[in-house]
Amino acid sequence: MLSGLADEHVKSAIVAGLRLRGMDVATVQERGLAGTSDEDLLTAATAENRLMLTNDHDFLRIHHDWMVKGKDHSGIVYWAQILPIGDAIRAILRYATVTVSVDAKNMVKFL
Repeated sequence: MLSGLADEHVKSAIVAGLRLRGMDVATVQERGLAGTSDEDLLTAATAENRLMLTNDHDFLRIHHDWMVKGKDHSGIVYWAQILPIGDAIRAILRYATVTVSVDAKNMVKFL
């Protein structure tokens, strides 16, 4: 299963639910990265080969900018904040379980 780095806006219940189901999820807060730029967060996730878990639409722009520049990332999982917590957990797990890192590379998975 792929691991993830949860952006500071991801609800703690989602992180807890993912962890209870066996996913290795680090949070921006645990890493001391709260307040860090989104680009630096994506760089940190990529350095650890983690999916960036977020509902911050700024990551969609960053993804586009990086693709134009030929810069790689480990993958972004994006969902709207209105997605119910249980649905988000199930969808993230489904993606992280069936996807290998080479297929997640430079991709945005919309939930």
